[in-house]
Formats: sequence, structure tokens, C-alpha cells
Amino acid sequence: MRFYIITALVLAPLLALLSLIQPLISGVAERPIGPEFTVPETGFGDAERGEALYRSKCYGCHAPEANVGPTQNTVDFKVQYSDDEALAFIVRAGRQPMPAFNEDMLSDQELADIIVYIRSLPAP
Repeated sequence: MRFYIITALVLAPLLALLSLIQPLISGVAERPIGPEFTVPETGFGDAERGEALYRSKCYGCHAPEANVGPTQNTVDFKVQYSDDEALAFIVRAGRQPMPAFNEDMLSDQELADIIVYIRSLPAP
């Protein structure tokens, strides 16, 4: 009987620790956390409107001083999100720690405006 109690006391914390490691291995940061993605249907984006939206909805985490989200005008960012669809996917689906921004939070046109603004940023 002691064997079973000791085994349970040892295995339970060990299994709990192992369950924390698995998401790190599988790349949980790249899996979407929001609804299924559909390509937004937009007109042309406007960088000026995009800047205002970016400052109100994105800058708090994506400012270099915040050190939460990536800075968008770096070469690494532009390589990783080389097309607008990839960038729109991340915004709509979210990924840890970034929340998903659905159509109620950010319209397709607002998303297009933000993407045009991000693309207009000069390299550091």
C-alpha cells in the first residue's frame, strides 16, 4: 500500500511538470488562439488612419520600451511577415501573449490601415 501512495506522490508532480514542457516543444507561440482565419476583404489601407489605430490598439505592447511584442520595423519582422495575409492572420487569430482581434474589435478596413502603416515604417 505504501508503494502506491509514494508512487502517486512522486508521479503526480512529475506528470504536472512534464505537461508544462510539452507546449514549449510543440511551438505553442505559433498556434492561433482565436477563431479560424479568413482573409479580410478591404479597400486600400490608409497609413495615416493606421497610425492612429496602431497607437491606440497596438503600441502599448509593441513599443520597444514595452518589450512584449516584436517591433514591426525590424528586418526579422519583415522577413517573418513578408506578406500582408500572414500579418493579418496573426492579428485575427492572436498568439501568446497577443490576443486575437476579431471583427468586432478591429474592422477589416481598420486592419488594412494598420498593415499599411506597419509597412510604411522605416527600418531602424
